[in-house]
Amino acid sequence: MEKLLELVLEKITPAEKEIAEEKKFASGIAEKIRGMEGRHESAEIVGSIARNTHLRGDRDIDIFVLFPQSVSRAEFEREGLRIGKAVFKGHKWEKAYSEHPYIRGVIKGFKVEVVPAYRILHAELLQSAVDRSVFHNSFILENLPKNGEKDVRLLKQFMKGVKCYGADLSSNGFPGYVAELLVIEYGSFRKCIEAVAQWRKGQAIDVEKHYKDGEAGKFFGSHLIVVDPVDKKRNVAAALSLNQYARFIAAGRAFLKKPSMNFFFPKKHEAWPKAKLGKFLKKTELAAVRMGYPPKVVEDVMWGQLRRFSKKVSALAEKEGFTVKRGAEWLEEGKMLIVLLEVESPNLQKVKIVRGPEATDTKNSEAFLKAHARPFSGPRIEEGRWVVEVERKNTELNVFLKGMLKMFRKQEREGIRKALKLGAKIMGEKEIAALYSENRGFQQFLTAYLKGKEEFLDY
Repeated sequence: MEKLLELVLEKITPAEKEIAEEKKFASGIAEKIRGMEGRHESAEIVGSIARNTHLRGDRDIDIFVLFPQSVSRAEFEREGLRIGKAVFKGHKWEKAYSEHPYIRGVIKGFKVEVVPAYRILHAELLQSAVDRSVFHNSFILENLPKNGEKDVRLLKQFMKGVKCYGADLSSNGFPGYVAELLVIEYGSFRKCIEAVAQWRKGQAIDVEKHYKDGEAGKFFGSHLIVVDPVDKKRNVAAALSLNQYARFIAAGRAFLKKPSMNFFFPKKHEAWPKAKLGKFLKKTELAAVRMGYPPKVVEDVMWGQLRRFSKKVSALAEKEGFTVKRGAEWLEEGKMLIVLLEVESPNLQKVKIVRGPEATDTKNSEAFLKAHARPFSGPRIEEGRWVVEVERKNTELNVFLKGMLKMFRKQEREGIRKALKLGAKIMGEKEIAALYSENRGFQQFLTAYLKGKEEFLDY
């Protein structure tokens, strides 16, 4: 395993020239901001580049513009945006949102984020969610074990390889800060993976021992609790989904049994030929909702809205009587959004059974019988309960989905509403196959979806 990890490190550790270039560029941006007129007091480089735990090729620069606590929230946001726009003058940028708006974009190949934050003495005084990030920098630099940056890089790349890395809404995975804290807790990449293989639901990591045994679990009540060392009221793994948590544990166990480079650098899915896709589509029942991509909506924000929309579609389909086996979402920024739905059958019987209250329940019986005064069949008593049969409004999945889209055009969040207005359509087997033929990204997505297998099990 040690030889394997050395080979991985050779691939993922930035060269000295790359690190020097990144530091020079980031320092130049920070100095430019410090020299600008305004209410801000300073500008700090934060994130993995500042802590030397970033991976080769990760050209992400996070600059925090620090304001005194006396600055009002309105001025804080206004000034933060003004400074951010000034930094990107002549370059591509966009307004993004976390708790408050900020500016991000690309300069000379670097992805730069200019984020306003308040300068505070300790986390209890925070006025915005990002204020504690400067403390994160200090804590990691002071507490990471000697050569711990190597172990952090290994852990990050492992998480990337098994597809559970990244706190954005498209991943719901592990933030880089959590990877750093895990190395501080366990001491090395290997010890971390050995510990992870034994994790159970409700696992708590409390580096600074803010809580006594069991207290953190009661306070946060999550599948994984990683207490922020600089703010004991915050679980820094709160955005991690249960699936990603379970995936990390299962991948850790598989790696210990059979270490392989593929856990760090997985092989790409080879898109199935159209003939094989056609055979698969005949054996399952798929439908998809295709929408346009609304302009000026950041991809991370769009992922969040798309996931929520997808859950609503599945829930309404289930409520209507269609048994949903599973579903998925996919997007191509600037082009399209896709919600995929797999059901047991796209057609339902014309009549469904509705079971009511026990016949001995006078009040609810009266209400039930009144609500179903003219059923297709019944009412009758079966096993002590009222039963009626009623005709379904929708018996075909495609017809139901079309009607549902009309409703969502009025009710959904702004991004999805705009996407629906750009042209929404229901895709059946033929349309799905046609998109597969012309879009390489969709090929990769659909092939992986239809395989339905955790990739690390192949290693």
